[in-house]
Amino acid sequence: KTTLLKEIHHRVKNNLQVITSLLRLQSREITDEKSLSVYEESIDRVVAMSLIHEKMYQTNNLSKINLREYISSLAGDLLESYGVNKNIVIDVQTNIEVITLRPLVPVALIFNELISNSLKHAFDDEKGMIEILIDEKDGCLKILYKDNGTWKNHDTSPSSFGLELIDSLTEQLNGTYSKDVSNGTEFKFELYPNV
Repeated sequence: KTTLLKEIHHRVKNNLQVITSLLRLQSREITDEKSLSVYEESIDRVVAMSLIHEKMYQTNNLSKINLREYISSLAGDLLESYGVNKNIVIDVQTNIEVITLRPLVPVALIFNELISNSLKHAFDDEKGMIEILIDEKDGCLKILYKDNGTWKNHDTSPSSFGLELIDSLTEQLNGTYSKDVSNGTEFKFELYPNV
């Protein structure tokens, strides 16, 4: 059974990588900068999901995955994807050693949106810091996401697709979040994935 499940995760990961490759090939024909940006964001979302299945394939416990390791891998992929040459430190602190697959997919996509937006819009100078704190207590998953950048040229209205996606994913996890842009950008989430 374990071998079969690992093979399934491996095949799903491979299929998602094929989708990623097709999107990248198609994006080469796009000349409009805005359209290209939308394609690249879609690719990053697929890569975030693919990484989950890659980690599941590599682990011995197929029902859980190391959360800190996953987020660190995701952040590294995004840094590479955006070709960031700046010195961006991403500090992940959590008291959760592992997380189950059910909440991981929406949580991963939330982090994909937050990290991507910080990398694209927050850091003008050569240095930056992203802090991620994750705590679990009494069934509540508390997440603090903070960058120390100065956001420019970014639509932070509730109608932007990224925020709509975060709204939807937070709702899937029976949670709420707040946002503060007075000093960098800070998101605080309270999620109840098992409710």
